[in-house]
This record gives sequence, C-alpha cells and structure tokens, in this order.
Amino acid sequence: MGVVRGISRPILVNDWTSSIGSDDDMVDGYDSPLTDLEDSSEYSSPEETFSESSGSEYGGETYKKQPAQKRPRTAKALDTGMAPAPKGPGRRKKTLSLIVIMPIDILLEIFGLLEPADLLYLSRTSKAFRKILLSNSAVSVWKAARVNRDDVPDCMPGMSEVTWANLLFGGSQCYVCGTKGITRIDFGIRRRVCTSCLKKNLVYKPNFSSKFPDFDPIIMDLIPFTNTGGWAHGHASTSKFFWSDDVLKMAAQLGMYQKDVHMFKPGAKKRLEDFKQSRKRYVDSVVDHAAVCNAWVDEERERHLLTVTELRSQNKELIKARLVQLGHGANDVARMLCHREYAMDKELTNARWKRLLPRIERNLSELKEEQRLEDQRSASFERKRHLLETYDNYVRQLRTLIPPSESFLKLYDVAEFINSPPVERESEIGACRAFVVKLPELCTRYIHQTKLALTKLLGPSTGVSQDTLARRNQGINVPDETLLQLATSIFQCISSRPFPLITWDKVQYHRCPSSLFYAGSMGIDACTFSLSQSGITAARSLLSLVDLDAKTTTATTMDQLQYHFFCSNCPPKLENGGSYRMAMDWRRSVIHYVEESHSEPRWELLSAEQLKVIHGSHPPEYPRATDPVWYCNGCDRHNGKPVDKAAVIDHLRWDGIAAPIQGVDFKYDMAPVELPPQGTKFFITPLSCPKSRQKTIVANAAIAHRISGVSCWKVSGSTSNTSTKSTPHLKGQTSVKSSNDISSLRNLHLSFHMLVNTFWSRTLFASPVLISTYSGLSSTVK
Repeated sequence: MGVVRGISRPILVNDWTSSIGSDDDMVDGYDSPLTDLEDSSEYSSPEETFSESSGSEYGGETYKKQPAQKRPRTAKALDTGMAPAPKGPGRRKKTLSLIVIMPIDILLEIFGLLEPADLLYLSRTSKAFRKILLSNSAVSVWKAARVNRDDVPDCMPGMSEVTWANLLFGGSQCYVCGTKGITRIDFGIRRRVCTSCLKKNLVYKPNFSSKFPDFDPIIMDLIPFTNTGGWAHGHASTSKFFWSDDVLKMAAQLGMYQKDVHMFKPGAKKRLEDFKQSRKRYVDSVVDHAAVCNAWVDEERERHLLTVTELRSQNKELIKARLVQLGHGANDVARMLCHREYAMDKELTNARWKRLLPRIERNLSELKEEQRLEDQRSASFERKRHLLETYDNYVRQLRTLIPPSESFLKLYDVAEFINSPPVERESEIGACRAFVVKLPELCTRYIHQTKLALTKLLGPSTGVSQDTLARRNQGINVPDETLLQLATSIFQCISSRPFPLITWDKVQYHRCPSSLFYAGSMGIDACTFSLSQSGITAARSLLSLVDLDAKTTTATTMDQLQYHFFCSNCPPKLENGGSYRMAMDWRRSVIHYVEESHSEPRWELLSAEQLKVIHGSHPPEYPRATDPVWYCNGCDRHNGKPVDKAAVIDHLRWDGIAAPIQGVDFKYDMAPVELPPQGTKFFITPLSCPKSRQKTIVANAAIAHRISGVSCWKVSGSTSNTSTKSTPHLKGQTSVKSSNDISSLRNLHLSFHMLVNTFWSRTLFASPVLISTYSGLSSTVK
C-alpha cells in the first residue's frame, strides 16, 4: 500500500458506534459546512492512527504499522450432554458485515459517488475501509468526491486530497490542543487552530530576529504566512505571522543545503538557489490559493445560511400544521413560534418529531399561561383606569376631604371586578360606571374614620366630652365634633410641609401637593394627619394672653374677637426710613410661629387704638363679600358653585330667614380660602416726610401716616414692653390728655398729613404751597 502524502494532522479513528454520529433535534448557532464531521474526543489508541508531518513539503514521511489483530474471545459452550435445540426458521437480520469482502473495484465505484465528508466518516468506521481509502488506488475516489461537493476549491499546493479533505471537513477541533468549536481555517498556514494556540505559536515578522537569533531571516521568504495574528480576533492586516513549527522545519531543511555549500560540494550553490526559488514560488501559490479558498468559504457560508433559513422556515410551517392538527389553537401556535425559535436545520423526520413534541407542548402550555396573565393584567389596568376616571369625575365636585382612590379600589366587589377574567370592552365600561353609587358611602365613611382618628389623637387631656366618652364605653366609636372645633385642635399632614391645619374645617379641605394632579395619575394617596405640637403651643399661648380657656374656646370665637398680635421674637424691620412690626390675627400668628420655628412663643396684644389704625372705623372683611366663595349652609344650591355674599343672603331671605347669621345659615368655602389674611405693617417709627426728603418726628402725639393703604404709627413717650398684656379696655396703654381745641388741631393735622403723604406718594415733587401750609400747621400743633 502506498504512502499518503501531505497530511499535516493525524486522522484519528473513532469508535465504530460513534463514528456515524447522532441526529441533534436542536441546533443552536451556526454550524460551518466545513465541519460536517462529528466532533469527538473518543479516539482510538495511537497505534491505530497514521500520521505524516507535511511530507511533501518538508519530507520525513512516516507510517505507523498497525498491530496484529487479536482473536476475539468466544464463550465456550457448556457441556451439558445435550445437543442444542435447532433454531426455527426466522427472518435473517440485515447487516453490513459482508460489505468488507466485496471486490475493491465495486467499493471504489460506490465510494466515488460520495462526498469528502462521507469518505472521512468511512475511514473512521473500520480498519478495512481505512486501508482501502488511504491506498494509492483511492486517490481518484477522493478527487471524485471533491467534485461531487460543488465548488470545492482544488487542493492547496503541496497537499494531498486526503489532507485537503480532512482540513475542510475533518471536524472543528484545534490541530494543536484539540479544542472543539474552531470553525475558522487559516489557509495561509494551512491549519485549523484555536486563538490560544495562535498566540503561542505565531511569530510576528518584526520579532523574528529576537525569537530566532541564530536563524537566517531568508526563512521568512520560504514559508507560508498569515495576515491574521493571535490578538486580531479574526481580522486580517498587512502584517505577516509565521507558524513556529514551519520556521524550525524550514531552518533544518535550509541548513542541509547551506551545509553542502560550506562543504564545497559540487552544484551545492545551484541547488540552494533553486530550492529558494522553488520555495518562493510555492509561497506565492499558497498566498494566491488562500485568497481563492477564503472567497469560497464566504460564499459557502452564505449559501449554508440561506439553506438553513429555508429549511427552518419549512420545519416551522410543518410544526405549526402538526400542532394545529393535534388540537392546539393556530394563534397560540403562531405566538409560540414567534417567541421560541426551533432552529432545526435538518429534516423533520417522524423520529425527531416524537422527541421534539413533548418539549414543544410544554413550551406552548407555558406561553398560554403567560398570555393569560398578560391579558388579565391589561384588563385589570384598563378597569382601574376607567374606575379612577369615574372616581375623579365624582370627587372633583367635592369641597371636603377626598378619600384615597386605593380605598375605593379595595372595596370587595370593586376588587373582585378588577381581578375577574376579561370580557368585552363595552361590558367593562358599563360595569365601571355602575360603581358610582358606592362613592357617596365611601366618602362619608372615610370622613367619619378621619374624624374619629383625629379625636383619638387629641386624647382625653384636651377635654373629650362626657357624651363621647359614654358612647366609647358602649363600644360606639363617634368623633367629638366640639373637640375638633377648639382653637387648640391643630393638626398637620405628614405627607407635606409642616403647615398647621387649624380645626377640622381646615383638615377636611386639605389637599396634598402630590394629589393636586391626581386626575393625570393612577390614584390619590391617603393623607396621614398628626398633631401640630408647635401650632398647639402657639394657640395656647395666645389664649392665655387674652385670658381665654384653652379647653372651651373655639376657633370661631377667636375669629369673632378679632385680636391682633405682635411677635416679640421678631425685631422691627426697616422700610423707607421707618421701622415696622407685623400685626397678625391669631390664625396668622399660629402659622408664623410654626414657620419661623421660634424656641418659645412671645406675643404682644395690640390695643384698641392700634386696631383702629389698622382697621379704621370698620374692620376689614375676610373673605370679602364680593368674593365668590359663599354658599348656603341649609341646602346644596351652591355646592360646587359658590357665589358672593349678597347672593347668599338674598337666597336665605327668599327662604324665609330675615336676618341670616354667618357661620350658622351661611358660610364661606374654606377650600379657596386656605390661608388667613396677611399681617399688616404697623410702623413704630414714621416714614420719611416729603419736606426736603428728611424724617419728621412728631413728638408727644400719636400720628398715623396712611400712604397707599399702609398703616404708619408712632408711639409717643416710651417704648412698648413686649411682656405687657394690654387690651383696648385694659391697663398698659399711655393716656392722652388734651383739650377740645388741641384735639381739633390734631385731627386737622392728621387729615392734612394724610393728604400730603398721599399726594407725595403719587407725584414726583411736592407743591410749595402745600409744604408751607403743612409746616405752619405742624408748628401750631407743637
């Protein structure tokens, strides 16, 4: 038998049972057509292999002799003294054992109809086939097989048909370490090598001298090279990389020719030169053929991907038809095939279908459940949206505290409707609207629960009525309405900034900033209320200052008394040459103390004279009668549409109430009137007078400067004491003794002074006549 040349890697013989390979139901990723053989590491022993180290390129052809075949063991028949029972006629089992004794010519004709991959399979099945296929008489068979495989390039220069077929179709293992999955062939170095081995064995051209300092650099012109380095990730460049094994072999071969030259053998120089030229031509041919092979690989890859895509599409349609035939819904099957890719690039045989069907049905069942849950989530979301729209349309008309939307959605029948199976859209919208009748009951119950919680917060120490305590002892939870209206019943919402909510009237109209835009959100969060300790402290100090009982005085009582206070913690502020203090009602004083975070409340009560300066002859009305915030307290005529005060009074008189009382028969809407009126600037040092734009101090008199509605006040005699408690009818106010003439002059001076200041504030200059008249009158008063 002849020697097969040019095999750069041993072809290993697989086990007979594993060489045919098994069909995989699922193929993940791309499988190169150049690696059709089964990757297996279960090779036979080294004695059963043949090897050749690139014989035609560097010489050194070897062939390992096959060991003598051992005689198979046979079980000895038991000597029972009885003849074996004759076997009855039966069907003979089919076998291919006789194919090895067929004439070689017939076998070669059969093998010539196969492809290179098939021949490699056969060479790994038995030693007999291997011996036939590696004989010299089988060279034409390998050529015919290559032709049968369309468009396969000719053999690489210096490489035999067997080696070429093994390189292209011999498996996807690294030629050096045996790593599987190496689909890329480097035709420049004529090897299939993994990245790790490339990094270890490739020599970069600039590093050749340092790697092989004793070798002639001419070697790089005599061996093939690659343009793809180990760190290039498959991307070619213009650099050259050489296989270290090729360098060593070429160095040995070149050394023999150079040795003959050094020994002055006849014709040695010519043989050396001819060898160099032939090797250079060989390298050029390898480079040219490598380009052809790379182009063929790209085309083959595209062709293979197209074939696989078509086959997968056919298999998908076949799977769909079979599943529908089994009773599964066409939409469910189509959805599953869109979500799950069954990448079968082989024919869907009945055997494969039987193995694949349980997995497909399991995936189909999981996908159906996922779709059911998704439909339920979508239906629940739409139902919540419609319910919240209905809820919003209802609560937007309410002025009182709005219950959180979650309380509505958590009602038993509402939650049951939300989580029920999906139905038609028309039915769902109608069902959502039917829940409107539950909203009034929900709002009433929520307000009752909020009042009850606030009553419990205030506790017995604040004075819960005996009637309320008796009901609690009987197990009846009722809020204490009187307790919630006390001036010291001050709360705050912990979800927003610490702003004091004075009594239930402010709590019920409270709106968190986060809930102001609830219509565009998916719900309203519940407000959580707590006691405003700083607000309660401020209110108690104010009640103590005016000698009122904190346990019985209501906020309405304090509003009617119209007391105003200075904050003694705040120093006077400067403005336009004068200094002022803020005069605040009791509600604004509580808010001021909470916002300023004073360590302790310190107040000064304004006297009756000071109140007259602030309010004039009639105290200002807040809210004003013309503000559209008033509504009837006995009917719902103005619910959602407040009117001015006169319209409400006319409405009540028409109903038979001759003298309507504010707070009893009618009141104003707390919602738009969230804050009490701002404090009034009370000037303790007068503003600059217009004469020569200098300050004019009027001593021993109390003179008010009203400039554009701003009160200016000068207290004569002494500075007021912040700890002094004074009322319009109590002590602590400086008395003013004057005759009727002096009073008349003062009144005239005050009126004229107001006129001059008003004129001065509205013009850029003062009239000389007015200034001289004003100066003369001032000196007369003095």
